[in-house]
Amino acid sequence: MSDRNKAYLALLLTALIWGLASPIIKYSLKFTSPLSFLFYRFLIVSCIFIIPLLIRIKKIKPKLDEIIKYLTMGFLGAPLTLFLLFSGLSRTQAVSASIISLFTPVLIVLGGFLLLKEKVEKREKKGIFLILIGVSLNIIEPLFRKSVNTENNLLGNVLIFLGSLSWVTFSLWRRKEGGNLDSFFLSAVSFLLGLFFLLPYFLIHRSLFTVHPNAIPGILYMSILGSVVAYFTYIYGFSKIEASEATLFTYLEPIFAIPTAIIFLKEKISPLFLLSAIIIVFGIFVANLRQTFPQKRQKRESIELKGSFKV
Repeated sequence: MSDRNKAYLALLLTALIWGLASPIIKYSLKFTSPLSFLFYRFLIVSCIFIIPLLIRIKKIKPKLDEIIKYLTMGFLGAPLTLFLLFSGLSRTQAVSASIISLFTPVLIVLGGFLLLKEKVEKREKKGIFLILIGVSLNIIEPLFRKSVNTENNLLGNVLIFLGSLSWVTFSLWRRKEGGNLDSFFLSAVSFLLGLFFLLPYFLIHRSLFTVHPNAIPGILYMSILGSVVAYFTYIYGFSKIEASEATLFTYLEPIFAIPTAIIFLKEKISPLFLLSAIIIVFGIFVANLRQTFPQKRQKRESIELKGSFKV
């Protein structure tokens, strides 16, 4: 098998793992709180990463100013982002979360344009505008449903969107730093920080962190597959093919998430949700038109809609 085909398989596996994450988390949160889920996830991942992290520290020997950056960015990348995401998922549908998460790459492109002075082409602007409309419709969709959970669902959608903003801030800062920071070290520090922030609360309110047996598979799934396996398959796949190709796999995630949520969680899709999804898909197609149908000559590389919101 060629390296390109191996990369495709690796990125397809990544999309499958991260795509199934939203419905799996949603199901698990029926039996445990977001803080409890995150605490045990951070604990398991930290135990897996601790030895490689200590080895990496000796290799890169970060300076004080770099350590401060690692800690600040790490807080944005895992504890804050994941807390907002999990709190949102506990209040809204997994199908809504999977659609809202598609807006994250768009926000990164906008942030790059506004803050980092990166160029954005006309087709990308058109695609971004369409995706913005689609996601906005998806966020306010609960207002048009006759349900006793309307306010709770709306709050959940807003929290997931705020989680996207937190991840965008992290991603733009990471992009600005370029190769100055070690990716693995930053990821490991993020999970250790999450454990550090939740540990005092766990020690004080230990009874609140009791885990129902039905939540354990989801915690293990997100700790091992979602945080470790998918991380390495994503890095491997991204290193073997063009960034524009690798980015397209991100948009496969809702294909796995939405049917799973409908079949196993019995979630309902409203006409407005369907309309928002169609607009978003069309916007993605427009924004990535040149990557889908490449021209023979281009003056410059496109700014891909990358940096999807990972759970």
